[in-house]
Amino acid sequence: MKKMILLVSMLAGVMTFSGCVDDKESASVTAVREAKAAQLSALAALSNAQAANQQALADTENALREAKVAYETAKAAYQQALADKANSEAQAAAAIQMAAAQNEIQRLANELEEMAIRHKIAMLDLQTQYEAALKKADDDSQALLGGLYMAYQTAATNLLNAQQEIARKKIELAKLQAGLVNSDETSQMLINDQKRIIANNEQQIAEWTAMIEVFEAQKAPEEAKAELVTEKAALSQLAQDQKKALTAANKAGQEMGEAWSDVRDQKYSDLAQDVYSNGFAYLVDEDGNNTGVSFNDYILLNSYEATSLGKPVEATVDTYWFSITDDKGNTTYTAVMNRMIRKDVSKTETVAPGVESTKTYTAYPTAYYQLNADGVKAYIAAIKANVEKNEGKALEDAQKALAAQQKVVADLEKAEIKDEAAIENAKSLLPGLQTDVNTAQAALDKANAQVAAIQTTFDTMAAEAANWEATIKAYNAASEAYCDAQFAVDKAYDAYTLQNKKVLALQAVVDGQIMIDGNEYTIDGAIAYAERKIEMANRIIMFAKQEIVGLESANSGGVTDLAIEKLEAEIEILEAELPALEKIVADTKAALDAATAAQAE
Repeated sequence: MKKMILLVSMLAGVMTFSGCVDDKESASVTAVREAKAAQLSALAALSNAQAANQQALADTENALREAKVAYETAKAAYQQALADKANSEAQAAAAIQMAAAQNEIQRLANELEEMAIRHKIAMLDLQTQYEAALKKADDDSQALLGGLYMAYQTAATNLLNAQQEIARKKIELAKLQAGLVNSDETSQMLINDQKRIIANNEQQIAEWTAMIEVFEAQKAPEEAKAELVTEKAALSQLAQDQKKALTAANKAGQEMGEAWSDVRDQKYSDLAQDVYSNGFAYLVDEDGNNTGVSFNDYILLNSYEATSLGKPVEATVDTYWFSITDDKGNTTYTAVMNRMIRKDVSKTETVAPGVESTKTYTAYPTAYYQLNADGVKAYIAAIKANVEKNEGKALEDAQKALAAQQKVVADLEKAEIKDEAAIENAKSLLPGLQTDVNTAQAALDKANAQVAAIQTTFDTMAAEAANWEATIKAYNAASEAYCDAQFAVDKAYDAYTLQNKKVLALQAVVDGQIMIDGNEYTIDGAIAYAERKIEMANRIIMFAKQEIVGLESANSGGVTDLAIEKLEAEIEILEAELPALEKIVADTKAALDAATAAQAE
């Protein structure tokens, strides 16, 4: 009974108390709750963006794998067609498939570059949002979550860089295997890779040195805390500078893409592709569309790069040629069109103190796909000769057969004793012979029309040459501008990462806990670790410089095989390191999540 009375009294008290309380939370409580909700939302957005980028990289890798299979299949079909001395249709079809696969590999390379920039811009936006949300938290929360966030951000950046480096190397490997890079470009690519290694390690030396300077200063936590506010503000500004540079690079990349679209939209471009790819193997309709009907008098246009004849004397030219063999077995080779090989131009700039970065941009000669006027005349003359030898001869034979039969009829009708049955029988053959003549005439007309269409193609290319050259120049300028924009990105990124290392070191001093690469160190231990990292970076730089000397003095023979072997080995090493990087990201993210959840309670 006492228990029941006590319960009733308690309930009455609660009810009375509840009736007197304003159920609205205070402004300060609302602000804290909203700040924590903003932190959770921003953190989730960061995690989702990283997952989306990983999926995009995986999709690109799958598409690249399919493009490589398509290229190898088409290449095998083309080589088999050459070995079997198959007709021009089979060779042309395989060549078209090879070109399509090469274009897809190049498209994926461009897409990967653009994707990397877009993702970095998005990540900077999301990081800014999280940092803004964190600033609304109390001092203790900022100190705890700020340090954990910095560790997570560093780990996530390292993982992203490794994933993008693997994707970049796989693209380079695919381009080499698909014959998109010649031996000179391959040598330069290998040298640039070593220069990239040197630049990365020089930057790491600068970052570890900055960390050592903070630890050696032995500042008290309160003094470090005051400095941390200033250095974080500087870091925030550098993040904005980095975003501006990335946005400018993204814009420059889009403009370069648009300039390349302008090149591809040129009538000259499509006609040049008809010359070297479709190669006039098929008849076209009035609108220039492929009818799928084979043009029998077509003479195969070969590429020096695609045959065993080797390149012409001038190594920068890929010649499209045809051959004619006379009755004595003498073969004449005549160039119809030259494709001046594009150049990957290397530029080197100092992007941070002691740090040099090397970039390449593509420059096409304005004479890209340049017609050889004498070769065009010879090619047209050769096709006309084929038409005359085939369709012309067929018409001549049909006309002779008809004339001969008409004479037979006339002779029978002139005979003194007319054989009416013989006359009728002879006359009955005339319609069929006339049909043969008509068919042969139609075939000749069709072949002559195709010759005229081919002549028109070359004439149109000649007329469009000036527009083509201007468009190529515009693309080259856009390509170089994009290269320069990437240098600006490197400068902003290196400045940001250097400042970030200093902030991380100060944050560690404030927290009283130094975590580096997932391990806890004392100040002396952290300094020793950083010094070992610097020593390791210097050794890597020394080896890279030695590699460059060797590459610069090596001959071009076997350089592509060497590059493929090196890329395959590097990809294997990088992929083996991914699990460790992923674990560090998972651990730092889990620590940040746990702390954030605890703060939200």
